[in-house]
Amino acid sequence: MLILGGGVNGVGLLRDLSLNGVSTVLIDTGDFCAGASGASSRMAHGGLRYLEGREFSLVRESARERNMLLHDASHLVKPLEVVVPITNIFHGFPQAALRFLGLSKKAGALSLVAIEMALMLYERFGAVRRALPRHGVALARRAFPPGLPASVKSVVNYYDGQIVIPENLIMEMIDAAIAVPGVTAVNHVTWIYDSSGSFIVTDSQSGEKAVLRPKTIVNATGSAIDRVNAALGTPTQVIRGVKGAHLVLRHDALHERMNGRAFYFDDGKGRMVICLPVQDVVLVGTTEVEASDPKDHSVSDAEIAYLLGALNTLFDDLTVSEGNIVSVTSGIRPLQASSGSATQAARDHALVRTETSGTPVWSLVGGKWTTFRSFAETAADAILSHLDRTRRASTADRPYPGAAKEDPVSLGRITNLAPRRLEELQRRYGAIASDVATFCAAQPDAAIADAPGYSRREVEWLTRTRMPLTLEDMVLRRMNIVMTGRLTRTALHDIASTMADLLGHGPEWIETQVQNCAADDRILWHGGKS
Repeated sequence: MLILGGGVNGVGLLRDLSLNGVSTVLIDTGDFCAGASGASSRMAHGGLRYLEGREFSLVRESARERNMLLHDASHLVKPLEVVVPITNIFHGFPQAALRFLGLSKKAGALSLVAIEMALMLYERFGAVRRALPRHGVALARRAFPPGLPASVKSVVNYYDGQIVIPENLIMEMIDAAIAVPGVTAVNHVTWIYDSSGSFIVTDSQSGEKAVLRPKTIVNATGSAIDRVNAALGTPTQVIRGVKGAHLVLRHDALHERMNGRAFYFDDGKGRMVICLPVQDVVLVGTTEVEASDPKDHSVSDAEIAYLLGALNTLFDDLTVSEGNIVSVTSGIRPLQASSGSATQAARDHALVRTETSGTPVWSLVGGKWTTFRSFAETAADAILSHLDRTRRASTADRPYPGAAKEDPVSLGRITNLAPRRLEELQRRYGAIASDVATFCAAQPDAAIADAPGYSRREVEWLTRTRMPLTLEDMVLRRMNIVMTGRLTRTALHDIASTMADLLGHGPEWIETQVQNCAADDRILWHGGKS
């Protein structure tokens, strides 16, 4: 089996197939989790807003999978309280009802009556393995969060899940999968497919080549699915690329006001915006812009202005400006091809089968972070049936490695690391922190310059075990350091130097990597660029 693409859908399938004894290779032309999977809102949610569009099966599936993640990946998926300010009690309800009944596609104003009815259904869908409290409604202004405009008539509080470090969840699945004999995952390679059914795979660093002749191919390349299928000789038109951007803000007063809660609010034009605390920053998103280039990571001035403008309607006494932006995120959602506006496009997933040179090609189309496990299970069932195999293990209710019980007292005794340092490691890695802490304590260690919460030995452990080949891989998808809001060029240089010592690179590589990252708005935002 060959899986093309190392986003959450491809990695989820790798995990499922590895548990069922299928020899599988996953390759990615870039880094794992480098596409839309690494540019999400970091939420495990049931999709409350999808109810209005009548996507009931998706919401039911999402709510079930969200609960499963909260139980089985509790070290990285946490309950998140979501605050919804409401300016209308009844106004907008008729339009929402028409949309709910499938009689209109026009968006309407958010009303308390509509959201109350939606949440009753939403929580009903989330009753299986219930993991979250029920919602509440406040009508008295003294019970509102401070600073909300006078136009707010009520506040609804409900609960979803937050994936604190989604990249680490993907790496845990890869680590567990490749520990199985016959299963491999490789990033930063190129490939060429020939008509005999062979893939010539080339290591982009060394130039070393390998030839793969898979019995089955999975195209999990996200927004590049149609392009990849064309290269495989099986053209499709199944993808609609919709770019979503987020701003990463350093605003201490806003972060404090949020008090660990997300705020989900109307932008004033009938479209909902989410802002939530992530580590030391605030993430606000998202936009929906049609996009055709899978490599487009840009965030336009118009997107920035829209998100800042929307956020500045949330509180009367707090103002956010471009000066608060520390970085941006941008990813292209691989939605199913459809007509209508990007906002109304379906978020469900589909498994599309084609064939090339007698070899089946399964394309993983659409989907969302929360439902990756069930989507992978659907794909694995189809593939196992094709291979005349019987499922022998399920990923349902299977705890992730980092969710194992921790003993911080014993770990502190063994490693002699400070309690605060152990707490940082456990927040990032869960039970796997014992491996990281033991490695860090085995030799003299030092803090990364300008980043005291991270150390050189931790960077070394990540370099040795989690396959980063570039500085971008490390700071964006291994360390979560961008979400401190304090990343500096000095810290980038220190991290690159540590990596270079292990990877066999010299000063020129270090400088090139630092320059590339310092110029990347996803890492250090500069502003004023379209």
